[in-house]
Amino acid sequence: MSYLNIITLKQARNYLRIDDDFTEDDDSIIKMINASLSFIEKRTNHILFPREKEYFGECSVNVYDYPINSIPLGHTACKYSTYSNVSTSNRVVSLNVGYTDPLDIPSELIECAMQMLKVWYYESEKQVNTTLIPESVMQSIDINRRYLL
Repeated sequence: MSYLNIITLKQARNYLRIDDDFTEDDDSIIKMINASLSFIEKRTNHILFPREKEYFGECSVNVYDYPINSIPLGHTACKYSTYSNVSTSNRVVSLNVGYTDPLDIPSELIECAMQMLKVWYYESEKQVNTTLIPESVMQSIDINRRYLL
């Protein structure tokens, strides 16, 4: 699975209102899809497609990544509102994390990625725009953060 299973090139092209016969920007659009969804993952710790990740700690680890798909045998997890605490006996635990169904991803995160695509595609060359991620998008992303600083 990849980010293109979450937002397809066809969906992005439709959202950007790009004609079907204009394909010169497809590679750039794919890079923008990957970049926007990666940014959202890093900012929120919502892992948008499943993958194996290792976590390290003494007796337990706080896992901010969401969702956790499975806990290995011999480990226990306590779920809190913004993280899970997973026990570990050998200082490392390997977990499968990430949404297994793209339809389960919060819709506001998908919409944020689409708005980022639009800004990056149409306004990146304008000198007036000092930020390439609108404040409203950042606010929507930050509401879904799995940790607070």
